[in-house]
Amino acid sequence: MLRTYIVLVIVGLLAVVVPSCKSKPAAVPMVGRYYTGVLFGKPYAIDVVGDSADYRASIDSIVLVYESLFNTLDPNSLLARINSYSSRDSMFTFVDSTHAFGLVYDWAKDLHRNTLQYYDPTIAPLKRAWLVTKSKGELEPNLDSLYAFVGFDHSDKGEVLIDLNELTSDGYTYTKSQIRKTDARVELDFTIMAGAAALDAVGAFFTERGVSQFRIKYGRSVICGGKAIVDTLHVVPMGIGYDTADQYLRLSGAAYAARTAQDKMGMIDPTYGYPVSNEMVFVGVAAPTLVEAEVFSEAFIVMGLDRASDYYTRNEQSRIESFMLYEREEQLQSASTEGFDRIMLHADSVSNP
Repeated sequence: MLRTYIVLVIVGLLAVVVPSCKSKPAAVPMVGRYYTGVLFGKPYAIDVVGDSADYRASIDSIVLVYESLFNTLDPNSLLARINSYSSRDSMFTFVDSTHAFGLVYDWAKDLHRNTLQYYDPTIAPLKRAWLVTKSKGELEPNLDSLYAFVGFDHSDKGEVLIDLNELTSDGYTYTKSQIRKTDARVELDFTIMAGAAALDAVGAFFTERGVSQFRIKYGRSVICGGKAIVDTLHVVPMGIGYDTADQYLRLSGAAYAARTAQDKMGMIDPTYGYPVSNEMVFVGVAAPTLVEAEVFSEAFIVMGLDRASDYYTRNEQSRIESFMLYEREEQLQSASTEGFDRIMLHADSVSNP
């Protein structure tokens, strides 16, 4: 359940720290590793504590799998080939050897329903059409024609536009996958989900290897796992502001992502095809996975407060914790879940992470 408040100024309580007069023992170097890279054009950085093994090759192999499957800017990626497939006489057939494509596809279907259809990976043509329209100084694109091939569950006419079938032999052994497109113009874009899923997979890899603590940063998003050996690695800025007015979270065994009013400017509401225009100013989401944090933070800022509240009414046991800032009657107000309130810290009570 979301709890709402009036927010005048976001400040932290001053923490009085009394220096100790006792001498401290010499610091012992902490065993660990640091990795950096780029995933779908966005940088990531990984801190590993308590393990000196070099996991670079394993991280790269996980990233390569998701890039080869879902990078729409690479014409040789699986998704780019699916998007360009135009035959009406046959289905697009491929072997999903890692099962990563099927996992992301099925998860996207679930999230599409759970977000009340505000997460929709088929709206790339809508976004592109609005960009072209604005560049020409026109009012709006022809939405009726676009909606004929936009909609992850079905088009506005109720037609199923795209479907994935995974075929097995003898009912048990996977053999191949098939994509059916009822319109050649249907496009899929799983970039947000796939990038998050790749780093969730990296986090799962660290957990399986028994890594004591890790933090994965992906742009402004983050995954924190393991025990808080180095406490500051689990202290995460919310991203409300970029100065001392920001708030912080203590995140453990979870992921966090946020969207701001600036991000909202490039978003399209998939339920009716227009650029997002609502009262939302900021949404931060803490969730068990980065996929959920990314998808719900975007979905909540698109759908607005009332529909976000409706999500929680329908999903009382949800593990999606959120904090929202919105404008109402010329006042900045906030709404948050009880679970999110419990992980919030005051800005002045923590060191800069």
